[in-house]
Amino acid sequence: MPFCFPGGIAIDSSASARLSLISHAHSDHGKIGNAEQHMMSAATKALLHMKIKNRKGILTPEFNEKIEFENSRISLHDSGHILGSAQFLIESSGQTTAFTNDFKLQGSIIQKGAEILKADTLVIESTFGMPEYAFPGRNEVYAQMASWVKQNLRDKKFIVLFGYALGKAQELTKFANEFCGISPIVHEKIYENNKIYEKFGTKLGNYSMLDHNLSEGEMLIMPAHMLSNDLLQIIAEYSKRPVASCVASGWLFRNYPHSKVFPLSDHADFLQLMHYIRQAEPKTVLTTHGFEREFANYIRRKLRINARALTEQKQSYLQEFV
Repeated sequence: MPFCFPGGIAIDSSASARLSLISHAHSDHGKIGNAEQHMMSAATKALLHMKIKNRKGILTPEFNEKIEFENSRISLHDSGHILGSAQFLIESSGQTTAFTNDFKLQGSIIQKGAEILKADTLVIESTFGMPEYAFPGRNEVYAQMASWVKQNLRDKKFIVLFGYALGKAQELTKFANEFCGISPIVHEKIYENNKIYEKFGTKLGNYSMLDHNLSEGEMLIMPAHMLSNDLLQIIAEYSKRPVASCVASGWLFRNYPHSKVFPLSDHADFLQLMHYIRQAEPKTVLTTHGFEREFANYIRRKLRINARALTEQKQSYLQEFV
C-alpha cells in the first residue's frame, strides 16, 4: 500500500511528491511517478531500468546511510525480500518511523534476512498476519524440494518450477544448481533478472535461456503467473516427457493446477512478524497489506502495544500518527 509521509515524502506511490521512496522493484511497489526526486537502492534502480530510463533526480544511497531531506533524516535498510529491497527509517521532529515494506527475517541461499529497526512508530506489512501462516525452515523446504525433484527425475519426468520472475526465480535457479546438480533452462524475463542479480554479486550457478531447447534439459523455471494446464501440456510435448511441476509460494491453499506447492515465501510469516515487533519495541504499530485488522487486534491483545490497521485512505497519510 502506498503511503504519504509529512514533509512531501511518498513511499511506493506514483503520487506527486517532493521525494518518492521506492522500496523494491516488484510492480506493486516500484512505482515511478511525477515526484521531484526518487530514492531507492542501486540494485532496485537497475531492476527498474525500463521504467526509469533517462529520468533524472534518482538518489541511490547505500544501506544505513543517512540522507538529509527538509527537516528529516532518511535511511535505507535491507528488508531481505528481494535484491535491493529496502526498509525505510525516517527521523523527524525527534520521532522515528520505520516502514518495513515487504520483508522476511529468514535468510535464503541468495540473501540475508532483514535488519530489525527500532522506532517509535512501526509500519509493518501483514501479508501473513494470521497465526496459521507458520513456515518451516528454508533448509527443510530445500531438502523436501530436492527429494521431490530427484524422485521425478528417476521417473523420467521433466521438471518445471514456478515462482515470481523477480526474487523467487533467482532462488530457484540457485536451488537447482546447489541442491539438485542441475543447470536449469529459464524464461527470458528470469534470465534478465538473473543477470542483474549476478551483476550485484549474487552467484546463482549455471543456467540457459529458454529457446526451443526443452528437449536438451531436465528442468525449466517459469514465472508463476504463466502456470496453466495448457502450458504444462505444451511443455510436455516439446520436452518429449511427462511433466512434474511445482510452485514455490507461501500461499499453500491457492488452487495451482496439477502442481505441488512448497512453502517458500519472500515474506515474513506470522512468527517473524511478531518477533520483529517485539525486537523493534515501538510505541505504535500500523499494519498494512494483508490481514491488517486481524493482525492489529492480535498485537493489541498479545503485546499490549497500540496497533491500528492502515487501511482507510485518510490513514495512508499518517498525519494522525506522526
